Amino acid sequence: MTEDKGEQQPGVAEGQARQVQQALSLGWTLAEILGRWRRGITPPRKAKASDRLSFSSHEVLPGDELGMAAQRALVLAQGLKLAVPQPGEDSEVTLASLPNLVYAYMADPKAHPLPGVQTVRPVLEAWSRSAWIALAARSQTLATAFSLGGSLADTYWYMWPPGRAARHKVRVKETWRDLLSRQRMGKLIGQLRTLEESLPPDVVPALVHSLDRWGIAAEMERGRDGRLRISYRLLFAMRRFSWARRLRYKLKLRKFGSYSGMVVDLSADEERALYERLARQAEIWGDLVRGDRRPASYLLPSDREWINWMSRIVYAALILLGGVVGVVVVSALLPLLNGLALGVSSAASQALPSMIESQALKIPLDPKELSGWFSVIATLSTFLVFVSSVVARSFHTLMGVYDRVRAWFARRRIRARATISWT
Repeated sequence: MTEDKGEQQPGVAEGQARQVQQALSLGWTLAEILGRWRRGITPPRKAKASDRLSFSSHEVLPGDELGMAAQRALVLAQGLKLAVPQPGEDSEVTLASLPNLVYAYMADPKAHPLPGVQTVRPVLEAWSRSAWIALAARSQTLATAFSLGGSLADTYWYMWPPGRAARHKVRVKETWRDLLSRQRMGKLIGQLRTLEESLPPDVVPALVHSLDRWGIAAEMERGRDGRLRISYRLLFAMRRFSWARRLRYKLKLRKFGSYSGMVVDLSADEERALYERLARQAEIWGDLVRGDRRPASYLLPSDREWINWMSRIVYAALILLGGVVGVVVVSALLPLLNGLALGVSSAASQALPSMIESQALKIPLDPKELSGWFSVIATLSTFLVFVSSVVARSFHTLMGVYDRVRAWFARRRIRARATISWT
């Protein structure tokens, strides 16, 4: 189901990390099923013998996507050892029967009409509630991941498309005004950070960065040219600081009068454009949550070249800086090294003539003279061991620094590629 089930951060057991990923994916999938069912699906055209297979062409129809999501939910429930009622036990419509219901409708809509959302939602509600209770009994982390996956999916799948929202009386919580609020996004980000150790590397940073960029409900205003923009952009960019957030909120409150006044009314075209961009963003979120794509797969060849070049430039600058520091340190230790050299040469000049004379006359060496020579050898060997250890540590440190610098640049590019701008 996932591409890297065993890949997780260091310090987390593989089985535990896999269950957290499965719980997160299951929560997303259930919310996606409900969202697709609410919007409805149109029966596809008849497949032709000349058509490619859908898994190779990636041309999956909405109805097929709904059926695949229902199948995925069953596989994930099995992986988490959650009981799934079979059709006929209590009802003909259960989580286990959803894939067959969808595929039967896709094959012959007239003979097998699709049950309405008023029938399917209670099924999903009852089963997801029991699943959440079962996961919470095992681990609060699993319950958090399950709930978080559904909340992430709701950001897009619970929102009514602009056209339908205009024709029906839609509650505020089903629109971008609530689903894209900064308070809601902040809560999702906080929950994501608690799962970072259990998810593959770079998944949480990519999700957090994009969610932070999409918390725009009460952050926009119209400029003099009538275009949408972020109000008090400089303070918005500094929002990680609490004083900047407080100051910006006070300025907005003074300007707009109330929180509801901060929410800008969008035209039909603007809402449609916002919804289309959010759909693209939700596709990325779903791929990351389900593990269908690695975060690094969003990098382009040009991104990898940029990462390599920037890493080498920074690495070279660090080596140059390290060389300058080394020269300064050696200059500071020069008097000590000179004293060591003088001591060694003095000891050698005293011990060497005595050894030569003793060997020429076959006279046994004086132990006191030998001790002076041994001290010379011990001093030199200690110095050489110290120098070699410093060189080895410096090499390993520089290699570690290069890896960290490269990972930092890669993470920034991944975050950028995994984020669709709302404008």
